Amino acid sequence: MRGHHVQSEGPCRATLITQWFPPEPTPVPLSIAHSLHRRGFEVDVLTGMPNYPDGKLKPGYRAWRRTTGTEHGLRVVRTPLYPSHNHSAAGRAANYLSYAASSSALGAKALRGADVALVYSGPATAATAAMTARLRWRTPYVAMVMDLWPDSVFASGFLTGGVSRRVAENALSWFTNQTYRRADHVTVTSPGQRDAIVARGVAPDRVSVVYNWVDEKVMHPTEPDGELRRQLGLTDEFVVMYGGNHGMAQRLDVAIEALARLDDLSDVHLVLVGDGIEKRALQSLADRLRLRTVHFLPAQPPERMAGLMASADIQLVSLADEPLFRITMPSKIQSIFACGQPVVACVPGDASRVVDEAGAGLTCPPGDPAGLAAALRQAHAASADRRRAMGQAGRAYYLEHMSESVSSQLLADVAVACAARNTGRVPRGRGQEMA
Repeated sequence: MRGHHVQSEGPCRATLITQWFPPEPTPVPLSIAHSLHRRGFEVDVLTGMPNYPDGKLKPGYRAWRRTTGTEHGLRVVRTPLYPSHNHSAAGRAANYLSYAASSSALGAKALRGADVALVYSGPATAATAAMTARLRWRTPYVAMVMDLWPDSVFASGFLTGGVSRRVAENALSWFTNQTYRRADHVTVTSPGQRDAIVARGVAPDRVSVVYNWVDEKVMHPTEPDGELRRQLGLTDEFVVMYGGNHGMAQRLDVAIEALARLDDLSDVHLVLVGDGIEKRALQSLADRLRLRTVHFLPAQPPERMAGLMASADIQLVSLADEPLFRITMPSKIQSIFACGQPVVACVPGDASRVVDEAGAGLTCPPGDPAGLAAALRQAHAASADRRRAMGQAGRAYYLEHMSESVSSQLLADVAVACAARNTGRVPRGRGQEMA
């Protein structure tokens, strides 16, 4: 749909349906809404009562009351839900289903007058309101797939086996496939996701890859934060940095074991920035291996990360070798590319291919300490100019394929085309950003 421009007839009225929205720590839906607004769209948001990520309602909100107001310069309609985000499958189901029901029943005003609905999915149940509006008022909708359901549900550890797993998987698979097939268009965040959606019965010409972008006011090339090396007592040492969640999915134990294989390179240091359920186990592993070159820092404000990244020599991205992760594009790829930093990617599938395609760094098989050690040895041997060129190549790739300018234009084109097919008029909202 890119490049297809036609005469417009007034602004495109879009309703963004998303269960999660600030003040919850979910910047992507807000960024999407603001970007479309800057492109001339009239954007409403249909969301739930904020309770993510701890399942506790944010102060000033009531779980069982519908509200309408202006937030972040946008009209926001909030509908009731059951607050929960713990390890209980029943609680999580109640949370998802209560929002699906309330947004469908109480979101009519936000959806009836819309030219198009955009569903931020996941969870996939958020599409219920859009499916209802399509049946009642023929409102077209775009399913923006962030997490592939039900794969991501079970990958997170819910219902690991037994009859309940089979029943839930069959039900969720059927429902999720319906949300994709009934959508006027589906956007995904990686080529592998596109293949998976097409395999589920969606026509290829109705599925587009639209990469997520980063906050470009924060994530961009900048000067090194000199405080990092001073804090760690480092000067000219070779620093490998990982910034993000320390969970099972990230397999950071592989990075620590890789460093143990580089004992002949005493100047190579690994700095792990962030928190997560595996952090204590990772610290214990580093202690057992007697690695004084592994450093742990707490999670840092997003505004500081670009400077911290610039103070390292190369960035690390690591994921487990799981089928779901082979079609996942971790947001760290966009962040590292946008900041113009070189990367070592110990990841499967799409993420590894995009690093190679961009020429932005080195790759190795996921879960392979020996392979990662070899890649780090190669990065250490490369000249600073060579690593700088890798970072610049990643930055160029981001600007051409992943930036807000490129991705929001693709999304705008999809939304307007869906609205035009349904209404016969072509609403405005697809050109350059408005001043």
